[in-house]
Amino acid sequence: MKHSFKLVASFLIFSFFLSSHTVEAQILKKLKKKAEDRIEKGVDDILDGKKKKDSTKEKEETSSDTKEPKEKLDTKGEKSAEKKSLEIWRNYKFIPGEKVIFYDDLKSEEVGEFPSRWDLLKGGAEIVTFNGEKVILGIPTGHTSSRVTPLFKNVDYLSDEFTIEYDIYIDDISKENNNNWGHYNVYLNSKRINSGAPDVGINLRYGKVSGFASSRDFAIESVAIEKNAWSHIAMSYHNGKFKLYINEKRIINLPKFSIRPDAFAIDMSGTGGYDNTVRVAIKNIRIAHGGGQMYKRIMADGKYVTNGILFDSGKATIKPQSMGIINKIASIMDENPEWKFQIVGHTDSDGNDEKNLSLSQQRSESVKNTLITLGIKAERLSTLGKGETEPLNTNGSPEEKSNNRRVEFIKL
Repeated sequence: MKHSFKLVASFLIFSFFLSSHTVEAQILKKLKKKAEDRIEKGVDDILDGKKKKDSTKEKEETSSDTKEPKEKLDTKGEKSAEKKSLEIWRNYKFIPGEKVIFYDDLKSEEVGEFPSRWDLLKGGAEIVTFNGEKVILGIPTGHTSSRVTPLFKNVDYLSDEFTIEYDIYIDDISKENNNNWGHYNVYLNSKRINSGAPDVGINLRYGKVSGFASSRDFAIESVAIEKNAWSHIAMSYHNGKFKLYINEKRIINLPKFSIRPDAFAIDMSGTGGYDNTVRVAIKNIRIAHGGGQMYKRIMADGKYVTNGILFDSGKATIKPQSMGIINKIASIMDENPEWKFQIVGHTDSDGNDEKNLSLSQQRSESVKNTLITLGIKAERLSTLGKGETEPLNTNGSPEEKSNNRRVEFIKL
């Protein structure tokens, strides 16, 4: 009897263990399914026309503003990668404007909808996600490209000195198919944004960029671009002079632009023999007044204030497109060896006060360390972080926050 009871008890324990294991596996499976359902469909599926083969690996490697990557790099590795990235931009000379009049990181937009701070002039566009970031994807209709323009109350919102920046993504341009190409045209005049020839045309074919500017009378320098990667576009206009950069390379330098710019619109179009298989997306759009008057500002005000030194969100990692300003500061200090600067960091009001104070100090230190790598002696530089304690405004809009996220170079 005892033997039979032991057998029954053993069987029940085994069954319970097997059942628990099965239930646990089912729960894990459901949790995994829910997590996958919550992930918004990425633009990479739309861009490529197929799903990634190893999406799990991509999700593990993708980090957001609030979460660290699953496999965190060691500090030394992170600094080496950052140093290498900044080194590539060592000759970058673009200086962004000091007063931001339009800034859109698209974070508040709803996926699947048209971007709320833009107007549609042709074709179609909508907000989609790509590697955890929201972007504007152009959706051409037939042979019609997608053309969008920022919403402004006044038509004539560009000044005699302004800069425009954005990041753009274009599919892999096939080397084998002559009809597989992409382009993005830029319009800079309110009378031409709805119709007429673009003021700047940029074509992408065989992994290279070419095009024209100023009513097609100037061919831009052809440069190679990385496939399936984001490129940073920066353009400046100063009293008739026009320059355009793709990543760290300047490809347009016109002493006299043929029109007086007053508005901005962009075409996003790609074709694969006019079947619209090549997609174009943009993000991080920034329009600012001013730019290029660093030395004069220092002499007149005793300091230079810029919101053009950009960092990864919530971090002190300098974005490479910030190197234009840092390179210029280093050049000015080389020309004036007796000058010393205090580097003061400021943040917007988002986040914790104490963390913002610490973050602003770390960011000013990052700028100092980058200047040291450019040959500036450490004893000529000091740092200070003020966090969100000295706002220029109410932090009530993306533009106000962008203006508050600034770095001051105060001459000592």
